[in-house]
Amino acid sequence: MEDLLHMRKLAPGTACPVMVTKIPKQIQKEIDGWINESKKFKNHPLAALKAHENAGYLTMDGEKHNSYQCSISPYLVESSFWMAWVLRLTTKYWGAGKGNRQFQLRMWRGHFDGYDIWTNFAYKGDDNPQHNHAGFLSGVIYYKNHGHPTIFDEYGLAYEGLDGTMVMFPSSTLHHVAPQTADKERITLAFNIIEIENDVRT
Repeated sequence: MEDLLHMRKLAPGTACPVMVTKIPKQIQKEIDGWINESKKFKNHPLAALKAHENAGYLTMDGEKHNSYQCSISPYLVESSFWMAWVLRLTTKYWGAGKGNRQFQLRMWRGHFDGYDIWTNFAYKGDDNPQHNHAGFLSGVIYYKNHGHPTIFDEYGLAYEGLDGTMVMFPSSTLHHVAPQTADKERITLAFNIIEIENDVRT
C-alpha cells in the first residue's frame, strides 16, 4: 500500500507546500465514471439547477470563469476508493500524528452539492481567478488539462497539471489559472477536506 500513498513536493527545498501524486489506475476508472455523470448534468436542460457556485464559476462575480461546475453525487463518493485514498494521504502527509478519522471530505448535508468535490468544465477564454479554499486541505485532480498550469501565487510556482495526476495543498494557499488559450475542453476536479476536533466513532 505504501506505493499508493506516495507524494512528492512540487518544489523540493522551497517553502511551497504543494504535493503531487499520480492517480492509481483503479481510482482513475472511478473518476472516469464521475466525469460521465458530470457531463450528463452539464448537458441536461436543467443543468443550472445542479451548478456548483463558487469563486471559479461564471455567475459569482458577474464575470465568466469556468463554463460549468457540478458536484459529484454522494453515492459515488461514498462507494469510492478515492475517498479512502485521499484521507490516508491527508493523514500521512498532514496528519501530524492524528488518526485518519479526524479528517473528512467537507459535506453539505441535505444540499444538492452533497460533498465538496466538484468537476470544472472550461473552454477557450475561461479562467479561474486568484482564490483559496475553505477547509484544512484542498486538492485538484487533472483529468483533461492540455498542460494548462495552476499557478501558486505566493510561491511564484506553477504546476503544468499532467493528466492523471493530483495536487494537494493547505486550503489557504492562493492559486489561479490564467485564461485558457487552447480551443479544447479542459476538465479538472477540486475538493476540500476538513479536520474535525475529536476522533468520533459512530
